[in-house]
Amino acid sequence: MDFKQIEAFINVAKFKSFSKAANFSFLSQPAISSHISILEKELKVHLFDRSSKEVLLTPAGESFLKFALEILEIRDNAIYTLTNFNETINGNLKLAASTTPCNTLLPSLIEKFHNMHPSVTFDIVELNSTKIINNIIKFSFEIGLIGEPVDDEKIESYELTKDELVIISHPSFNIPDVIDIPSLFKYNFILREKGSATRKTFEDALIKNGYNPSQINSCLEVNNISTLIQFVRKGFGIAVVSKQVFKNYIFLGLIKESTIKDMPLTRSIYLIISSKRSLTPTAKAFFNLCKKYFKVD
Repeated sequence: MDFKQIEAFINVAKFKSFSKAANFSFLSQPAISSHISILEKELKVHLFDRSSKEVLLTPAGESFLKFALEILEIRDNAIYTLTNFNETINGNLKLAASTTPCNTLLPSLIEKFHNMHPSVTFDIVELNSTKIINNIIKFSFEIGLIGEPVDDEKIESYELTKDELVIISHPSFNIPDVIDIPSLFKYNFILREKGSATRKTFEDALIKNGYNPSQINSCLEVNNISTLIQFVRKGFGIAVVSKQVFKNYIFLGLIKESTIKDMPLTRSIYLIISSKRSLTPTAKAFFNLCKKYFKVD
């Protein structure tokens, strides 16, 4: 069964004549008759009762006509949709972001995109970088924002901006503005969960400077930056976080910020997509906005 046969069937049903259907379709009458004959053989039913005056639908033909019309309507809708596919920016966009970009970069990006395309809705999930990478590979999200580089052929990665990590503590701890590593180990740490790019950046820096991350006195592990900051405020311990996520607390004098002597903690924020799939027009538009906003080639 193909579209030419279905179109021939609909036209014969409409005009109740093979010759009129042929004229309408700019085909010969034998061509129309052949289309109908092949269709009837495939469906194993008679679609028309033929008389000398006109051609009428059989009960089976009446039943098939409804489906035939729906089939052509679906075909036409599909053609229209795909023809305009690359120009259509709407629907829902699923994004995944790790803690820092989710709380610092994404709100501004979403605001700008919403002003350009107000009909688009977003499904935003905050996960650690490792989980985001895995979800991008599995096609669960189209776009991810993470805090660590990716070395995987299944991922395309674009560096957007730099991010500085610092030590935060309760003011009563009296930690100096610059603290050396051995002194740092005297305090209890509130750590992000394993898989967090912030934690990995800190542990990698310790190893690079000759220290073992096992020397960290960890009293808590949390997977939410707001929860982590509240524990720091309560004096449970100190933590490593992005400098961008706690500005209000610094302003109010609720948290003290320090840096580590001779151990700068700088990492990049990356935009990642799958190298194995094509982005939808909506995701592509957001992808292009991110690259333009951060001037990425």
